[in-house]
Amino acid sequence: MQQISPDLWLICTIFAACFGACVGSFLNVCIYRIPLDQSVVTPRSHCMSCNSLIPWYHNIPIFSYFILKGKCANCKASFSFRYAGIELLTSFLFVVICCMFPPKGAVAPLYLNTIPDIAAVPVLWVFISGLIIATFVDFDHFIIPDSVSIGGMVAGIILSALVPSLHGQSLWTNGLIASVTGLLAGFLPLQFVRVGSTFLYRKLGRIDNDEYAMGFGDIKLIGAIGAFTGWQGAVFAMISAAFYGTIIAIPFLVSGRKKLIDRIPFGPYLALGALTWIFWSERILYFYFGLLRPPA
Repeated sequence: MQQISPDLWLICTIFAACFGACVGSFLNVCIYRIPLDQSVVTPRSHCMSCNSLIPWYHNIPIFSYFILKGKCANCKASFSFRYAGIELLTSFLFVVICCMFPPKGAVAPLYLNTIPDIAAVPVLWVFISGLIIATFVDFDHFIIPDSVSIGGMVAGIILSALVPSLHGQSLWTNGLIASVTGLLAGFLPLQFVRVGSTFLYRKLGRIDNDEYAMGFGDIKLIGAIGAFTGWQGAVFAMISAAFYGTIIAIPFLVSGRKKLIDRIPFGPYLALGALTWIFWSERILYFYFGLLRPPA
């Protein structure tokens, strides 16, 4: 396993925190504009109330929100805290990924998995960024953009070949095979279920002929998750997403607010399952199935 000195690791972690906040600012743009088929590059960031451009010194991730008290400097219109929240979340997750590549003489905290190759760190940053976009777009619009799901499949395959250690491999061909296998293991079973259930429901009159029994966006997202995590990650994400969904649904069922369950999309559960696998798969496999030796 590659390791770096504690001083260099600290510098990398500080960079990850700052870089993650900047990436989170860009993700906010993507979350808002991609569903509207707008460019994520132009126009520059501007206030949605008065359309005034936001200067760079009022657009510093995290800090600007609190300095300006969550309001536009020009018209004083309020901005949602979610903008700063996504920047904080991205920064935090980028730092956690760094913690999975601990410095010499240290172990990963909080029982996190370890990354054997530092080149896998930016790859996981890319993956997590896609999960964040998918999660919040799904919350807002009940869709998962193809640029995230299909784009994630393509990116996962290419990056797995470039960094095979992402799948615990050393040869690029093995990394490529693991990625493609994961994509197919996530995508094909749910697609078969979607086609079969749609055919059955249409025959029974449960849905119209132009409707489908399952959404296609979640299936494509599982394919993207598998491309980055392999077939094990894809299967785990599906199972854990169902578990998380059940846990979230229980309070609504008990309180009699069943209709609110339908307002929670499935994509965020899949993203949470994928994150769980990335961070703690070694511990989960050992403690629940005994498939691995105890992690150090």
